[in-house]
Amino acid sequence: MLQKSILPLAAALGLTATVALPASAAESSALLDVLVRKKIITEKEAAAIQDETTKEEQAKSANKIKLSNSVSELKLYGDLRLRYQYENKDPQVDPFTGSGNGTPTGAQRGRWRFRLRLDAEFKLGEDWFGGVELQTAYASDSANQTFENGFTDYPIFISKAYLGYRATEWLTLTGGKFSNPFYTTDLVWDPDINPTGISEQIAFHKIFSSGDQSPAGYAKDGKTVAPVAPKESPWEFTLVAGQFIFDDNLEGGGKDPGVTDKDSTTDAYLFETQLIASYKFNKDVKLTVAPAWLVYSAGSFTIPTATTDVFGEANNNSFLDSGAVSGATRNLSIIQAPGDLSFKLGGVKTKFYWDFAWNTEGKSRVEDIYHLEHAVHTTKDPNDFKSDHSTRDDFAWLAGLQFGENKKRGDWSLLANYRETGIGSVDPNLNDSDFALGELNTRGVKVGLAYNVADFAVFSVIYMHAWNLRQDLFGGEATGGNGVADSNAVQVLQVDLNVKF
Repeated sequence: MLQKSILPLAAALGLTATVALPASAAESSALLDVLVRKKIITEKEAAAIQDETTKEEQAKSANKIKLSNSVSELKLYGDLRLRYQYENKDPQVDPFTGSGNGTPTGAQRGRWRFRLRLDAEFKLGEDWFGGVELQTAYASDSANQTFENGFTDYPIFISKAYLGYRATEWLTLTGGKFSNPFYTTDLVWDPDINPTGISEQIAFHKIFSSGDQSPAGYAKDGKTVAPVAPKESPWEFTLVAGQFIFDDNLEGGGKDPGVTDKDSTTDAYLFETQLIASYKFNKDVKLTVAPAWLVYSAGSFTIPTATTDVFGEANNNSFLDSGAVSGATRNLSIIQAPGDLSFKLGGVKTKFYWDFAWNTEGKSRVEDIYHLEHAVHTTKDPNDFKSDHSTRDDFAWLAGLQFGENKKRGDWSLLANYRETGIGSVDPNLNDSDFALGELNTRGVKVGLAYNVADFAVFSVIYMHAWNLRQDLFGGEATGGNGVADSNAVQVLQVDLNVKF
């Protein structure tokens, strides 16, 4: 029917005998605009033709993809990353036993790896939304798979599955397994970890901005009145809270035969609350600060042996309950203060960023969980123990600079940061698995260069070098047991090609 409407019009315009129909609704609209301006058809006729074209295109699309009636919008996307990674760990030498390898080539490794992630996001009406993600690894902090084992195939895992509800313009609720809702760096949270539980976001600036409007004015023609536009406030305040299920344990309460450890019968939960505040000085300069408090319930964290044998541990440097450890999530009450100042330097987007973490229960974490104390052999008191705790163990901090951004072909960026991570400052099950391969009691630098070889493809090189924050930590869960701090130095080089589709 559309063709019958357009052909006489084309003839009236003196077009050639062969008329190609527009390939899309946008092209149809452009042609109809020309016909209206030349007064060949009226606006009413153009609108009728455009409506018919839209219906035909929708009918064709419906034959290709069929969606549930409840789905109002669906977005499919993903990314594939190819990586070469070199790492070198120089194990710490115990001065009392002589164990460890103090040579610079203690444990070298080079691997070719890949990561695949497939995502689907959907909207259900105006207020409900959700998403699902599949990725190529079991570990919580990495989807990397190493090319090996004679061309064997690789498993796929569910890394996101969530539902959300926008109760109002300023209140959003999310539940399931979803992206980290907090503003953070990789000092406390590995960027690959998707927590499980529920989260709430309250945008206070939207609550109080409804009555703040700019005065009405005239449109460009000087006659009609332009609509009233809300006045943009330089301030933004968002409260983010999360109640996450970290590990589920049997609720025996010590009543089951042989079960007397309350940690093993208490579920491990993680609670974090954060206020994200930002102020925009002008269109180029913005300051963001985001104080937060993260605390755990005291519970055991274990992984069934069968699961461990098949898929590996929870992350690349897991800290689990064992014969020596009860309550791996005990004594973690962390105050955080991340932030950044973004601006332009020489016309290039630049960001100075930082992070700070203080475990207020760091001393108990070091002594009671990591067992970093030893007996003082004196004749006066054979039960006397000396703590290996230092105030430095309780703190972690990071400061860095990013220059440039990666959005389209030809874009590039540079980043560099320095950090220190005390052994009792953060949870080794959450922190970044790339820097120092997730180990604690470290300090060092991270530098990187990224370049867009296409709008959808970024080539990057990142180098990280870490060494001991304190050189006198030995035994316990530092260099023994879970070994959360058993390296003298760690070097990591990553060369990536990441393609988004």
